[in-house]
Amino acid sequence: MPTPIPAVRVEIGDQSRFKGDWDGSLSEYQTALDSSSDPLVQSAALLGIGRTRYMAGDYEGAIQILQQLIQTYPQSPHLPYAYFFMGQSYSALGLHLEAANAYQEYLNLNPGLVDAYVLNMRGDELVAGGDHTSAVHDYRAALQAPSMINGLLIEIKIANSHAALGDYDTALGMYQEIKNRAQTDYTKAQMDYLMGKAYAATGRTEQAYAAFQEAVINFPDTDSAYLSLLELVNAEVPVDDLYRGIVDYYAGQYGVGLAAFDRYFQAGGPEQDKAHYFNGLTLRALGGNEAAMGEWDRIIENYLESSYWDEAWEQKARTQWQFMNDAAGGYQTLLNFVATAPNHPRAAELLYQAGEIAELDGRLAEAAETWKRVAAEYPSFEDAQRALLLAGISHYRLSDFANALAAFQKYLENSTTLEERATAHFWQGKAYAAMGDIPAATSSWEMAASIDPTGYYSERANDILRQRNPFTPPTNFDLAFDLPAERAQAEEWIRTTFDLSADSDLSSSVPLMSDARFSRGDELWELGLYEEARSEFEDLRQTFTSDPANSYRLANHLLELGFYRSAILSARQILNLAGMSDLETFNAPAYFNHVRFGTYFGDLIFSAAQQASFHPLLIFSVVRQESAFESFASSSANARGLMQIIPATGSELATELDWPENYSNNDLYRPMVSLAFGTHYLAKWRDYFDGDMYAALAAYNGGPGNAIEWKNLAPDDPDLFLEVIRFDETRDYIRRIYEIFNIYRRLYDRTP
Repeated sequence: MPTPIPAVRVEIGDQSRFKGDWDGSLSEYQTALDSSSDPLVQSAALLGIGRTRYMAGDYEGAIQILQQLIQTYPQSPHLPYAYFFMGQSYSALGLHLEAANAYQEYLNLNPGLVDAYVLNMRGDELVAGGDHTSAVHDYRAALQAPSMINGLLIEIKIANSHAALGDYDTALGMYQEIKNRAQTDYTKAQMDYLMGKAYAATGRTEQAYAAFQEAVINFPDTDSAYLSLLELVNAEVPVDDLYRGIVDYYAGQYGVGLAAFDRYFQAGGPEQDKAHYFNGLTLRALGGNEAAMGEWDRIIENYLESSYWDEAWEQKARTQWQFMNDAAGGYQTLLNFVATAPNHPRAAELLYQAGEIAELDGRLAEAAETWKRVAAEYPSFEDAQRALLLAGISHYRLSDFANALAAFQKYLENSTTLEERATAHFWQGKAYAAMGDIPAATSSWEMAASIDPTGYYSERANDILRQRNPFTPPTNFDLAFDLPAERAQAEEWIRTTFDLSADSDLSSSVPLMSDARFSRGDELWELGLYEEARSEFEDLRQTFTSDPANSYRLANHLLELGFYRSAILSARQILNLAGMSDLETFNAPAYFNHVRFGTYFGDLIFSAAQQASFHPLLIFSVVRQESAFESFASSSANARGLMQIIPATGSELATELDWPENYSNNDLYRPMVSLAFGTHYLAKWRDYFDGDMYAALAAYNGGPGNAIEWKNLAPDDPDLFLEVIRFDETRDYIRRIYEIFNIYRRLYDRTP
């Protein structure tokens, strides 16, 4: 291969940085810098080096290189970005005013594009540096500039800065106005607390105490309520002991909460039912299970009209089976609830829970009968169908195949979706096979396979008919495809399908450039503000839900950027407009399926898969499910990166692998790290479970301890294993990866 020219080396460096390969990108940038005399290439290389050093945590080194770029190439188009990344490096070093100045230089050189985002960042740095006056100016300017930022959050910052400047009246007015518009208890409680602090700072103690009391009484489960309670207690202001106890319970301060409830009972407070309920929760948290049960019994016996009456039954049952190892008692408690109040709005739900307790306790016959009661007595309950399926599964586990078939038949008769029908036929096939009636089993599986192609139970039935084990890869596969040629076919199909004119230019993104969201998304992506860029592009995509041409243009543009998840959604959007089901999408031009089930990060996935002895199609499928190839993805559980690894697991894996050097949690966003970690962790559990990928995936998603427990319940049957998984999320996770894997196999299989 010929040696790449310097400009190409910069591009390769950019690609390596995108993959999280700091050493590879720095090497390419440095070679480009050393081998080129073109100022544009040299400044691009310096920017790449500076940006990569920042991302690698070498903030001082980043600043040094970026300053070199600024001083040596003052006319470079890369200058704005040099200032921006220098600002981020200064911020990481705690040099906040220097960071603010660098961000201002960016804005001076590149105004009117992403001002709201950078002004918001600059305001934060000014606050950290103590310059609240300038911060208010920047925050207000940020509010005026167009963006997808939640303006309420900026308004809170403005109010806080006014308070820091001693302008409490302005701050108070803003806090109250923000509270009036807030949609969450968290924000409302926060405003009460901040108003209380502002009133207290100006000597208006009565108003301060009233604001703190508002947070305590109205939002007791929030952090701000606990902070407000501390303010009141420290000021020796009386607080209603009921709410004091509730706030302490939510804050984990169980001892003082218990004392507060005791005082409330002694004083004969009016909301005795509520007090007994939360006192029970507090006692249980302290290990007093019997005493907690007594509290809930008081509610059950004496407060039949209380809104906590059904909660008391539920907590009593939960305490029995989860905390006292008395599953039989918990089961009976819930049955007693249903017998006492069969028409209660929660009767079906708690009867369903009773079935779960019996199943967890290994009393499968009782579980089956209980779940059948749910379906028979409460047919409109949202989980009535699921209850019938679980009843059949329980009979199957008992080798009571006749009753299993009857339950599955009832499930089939009540089915309203293709998925439910496929599920019923699939499990009828399993029951017939267990009884030795192979012709009947085959017939059932053939029905299942034909009903919901691409759905889990249809795909699983098809694999059984083919005598193919789960996740069996194709004998031969080929990931190569000609996307430019496929685009030409796709464009012709779009013109025909949606009756567009023959001269419609679908290949250019120029028609999108007039939309400010498109330009802002591009710039934010260039600045590495990926989540902010996603919000702009996603808002733009949503406006194209009825526009196939612009959806297609956007998909192409996002692909070129590396914004794969949004590109996938844009491509599916076009197929939705064409009215295509999942199965029908296979008849669409190949472009759409190669975008939706792409081979993104292919070199890294091949390497990681090979290292961990996985077929690459399986790892593509896992990544597709975990993050849809969005390397900066994060979850509510703080899982990060392509393979959604939580920091605690990441630290363990970094120790096991002794890599990467100077590991930090941010490394989980690096694709090369995430893929190496994820495949290693998945392989660890695959090997532990002797190659059982269902169990390995369950461990990956639901935790190893849970997977071991589920495996003990269904040691030799992957289909039964799936159904005994107690977490809906984990069960759906495995099913979805199975579906995705079969799509990848169908698209890339080249077996004769």
